[in-house]
Amino acid sequence: MFINFWYPAEQASAVGKKPVKVRMLGQNLVLFRDEAGKVHCLSNVCLHRCGSLGDGWVSKGRVVCPYHGWEFSGSGQCERMPSLGPAQLPMTGRARVDSYPVQERYGLVFVFLGDLPEEQRPPIMEIAEWGDPGWRCTTFVFSLKANYARVVENALDPAHAEFVHFVGRKGQDPDYHMPDYQTWESEWGAGMEVRFKSQAGGLLRYFRPGDTETVAGTTFHGPAQFITRIRMNARMSAFQYAFDTPVDEYETRSFLVSARNFFRSPMLDGMADRRNKLIIEEDRAVIEKIEPVAPPRGTTSDLSIKADAIQLIYRRYLRDWEQRGWRIDSEAIHRQHPAARLHMIPSPGRRESRNWVFDTVPLVAAADESA
Repeated sequence: MFINFWYPAEQASAVGKKPVKVRMLGQNLVLFRDEAGKVHCLSNVCLHRCGSLGDGWVSKGRVVCPYHGWEFSGSGQCERMPSLGPAQLPMTGRARVDSYPVQERYGLVFVFLGDLPEEQRPPIMEIAEWGDPGWRCTTFVFSLKANYARVVENALDPAHAEFVHFVGRKGQDPDYHMPDYQTWESEWGAGMEVRFKSQAGGLLRYFRPGDTETVAGTTFHGPAQFITRIRMNARMSAFQYAFDTPVDEYETRSFLVSARNFFRSPMLDGMADRRNKLIIEEDRAVIEKIEPVAPPRGTTSDLSIKADAIQLIYRRYLRDWEQRGWRIDSEAIHRQHPAARLHMIPSPGRRESRNWVFDTVPLVAAADESA
């Protein structure tokens, strides 16, 4: 899992007058709105006696710990300690918890989990069709008992559709083959696209002869987000934007925004959602049974072929981000006693001061650029 990227924490509509506890990158966080309606995200553990802020309440725009009533503003600063009485001293220094940058976009609450300054942060994956009257966008949230990288690699795999999804024939088509495809790369991701003939009148008839050309491809953005674009013909396109959040190394929560430029009536959303759920369940049946749970961190620990080119590029990007010192060292955490696994994801405030109560998560050491 990687720090220094934007991750979706919750649907914006789910964050109201009460705190919302979410688990991301193996750590618990709390979301809440202040009196102006702005969403904030803090580490969930109160620095006094480790109460759960997400199980407290909001008062005057602050989240209140249910254990001793300590109140924290959106900046993470403790603003009130009730046991001190009415004459409160200015709360400075260590009387704070980590506070993470937040953006509300596409009906989702995105949290930047890392300590990079604003000008160095990777962007949130863009949905160009959002708000376009020629497109209908819907959101579906689900979880998979699978490692986030397995989920992304599955999306980047054009060859699995023939065997996993309803559009395929389980290898019974004698003319099936995986067409060659081109790849491209950008600063924060890479993608691929294939063209093939599909049967006239059919949707997504992968890799079989016909008279209608379909174009399909997937682009990953950061370690846990991707776009799958399917253009059935010149008039009909369906794009899926998957904003995935690693709950931990063993579970992934996905916020899927589906955009279509046909059947745009809201009355047809149910039909589109049912189709999406069918595809998700087909993927689930395979992904949740893969061993080991996480893919190898190198490119040679399992066997790859030509059709896996985009997956190998994804693994290279993960390796590059690891060499920047952004990968959480989950193995180091697991070696500790379960009762002692309290770590905080580093926030931008930690670059301004090292005077904090709790330590940050261990990270895989960055590569030595001088080596």
